[in-house]
Amino acid sequence: MAHDEHEHELEHEHNHDHDHDHAHEHEVEEALEEALELDTQSQIFLEMRRQNLDLLRIATEVAGYTGEHGPLKPGDVRNALRNIWEVFAEFYTWVDPEEAEGDDEDEGEDDEDE
Repeated sequence: MAHDEHEHELEHEHNHDHDHDHAHEHEVEEALEEALELDTQSQIFLEMRRQNLDLLRIATEVAGYTGEHGPLKPGDVRNALRNIWEVFAEFYTWVDPEEAEGDDEDEGEDDEDE
């Protein structure tokens, strides 16, 4: 009978070790999935920023502030930035119309508060 008890204890320890290994594998898998999701989110974020910079460069060209332009005078900077922003914002509504709809809703809420 002592032999059976010993085998039972060994089997129990083996099952416990197996459960522990399985739990550890599950934790590692979850950590890898989280890291992959963060990496994917980071890549999407960086790609969106790159696209915004490309769009800003195009808006600057369309607004006429590239090429053989001399330096802007201090009083002209604000006007130049406003013009570039208006072109950029218009382009952005073409690129991401859903975002533009969200902005309209936000503006409507601001109007109601006044």
